[in-house]
Amino acid sequence: MTKTDRRVQRTRELLQKSLIDLIGEHGYDAITIQDIVDRANLARTTFYVHYSSKDDLFLGCHEVVVGEFQSGPLYPHPLSREELLSPETPEGIIWAYRHLEEARSRLHSIFQGKDGPLILRRIRDWSAQEIEANLRIAFAESDSLISFDLLATYLAGAQIALVQWWLEKHQPHTAENLAYTFHRLRRAAIRDALGLRDGE
Repeated sequence: MTKTDRRVQRTRELLQKSLIDLIGEHGYDAITIQDIVDRANLARTTFYVHYSSKDDLFLGCHEVVVGEFQSGPLYPHPLSREELLSPETPEGIIWAYRHLEEARSRLHSIFQGKDGPLILRRIRDWSAQEIEANLRIAFAESDSLISFDLLATYLAGAQIALVQWWLEKHQPHTAENLAYTFHRLRRAAIRDALGLRDGE
């Protein structure tokens, strides 16, 4: 990447971060382009070099938000068979939900925006791919009564629904409680799909 390309990337990242921060503070509709460039400490003309409108900038922010989830929050790393089946919540999952808790107010504002459903769908689809890949590493699909793509889609959808409910309803549950709840639900689904009994 050339020096010019890096400068362009840094400017776009600065504008995207400014918009995301402002959404968390004021909501999308209340924000103007002037608010964004003021927060980014850039000239208004610089904004139009990179984006045609606030909506255009927000589309670029999709990648930032999805990327934030991909860096860890919903599926921090492949889990072993033992971790997936353990009655104890894996530390990585607890860390992931703590990360979500820290970003809770900002994420709530973004998901409530007009493109919130699109962003959530993209996160769900990515999460399903990650879960399916993890299942294939930890288990043999031939041992499962449910195909891994279906099981992964179900688990990803359940996880997104849980997080969305938590964000929308301002529920007081802690990150640790959410992590424990989802892990227990996921563990039960995996055990049932694999036909495992107590002690297995």
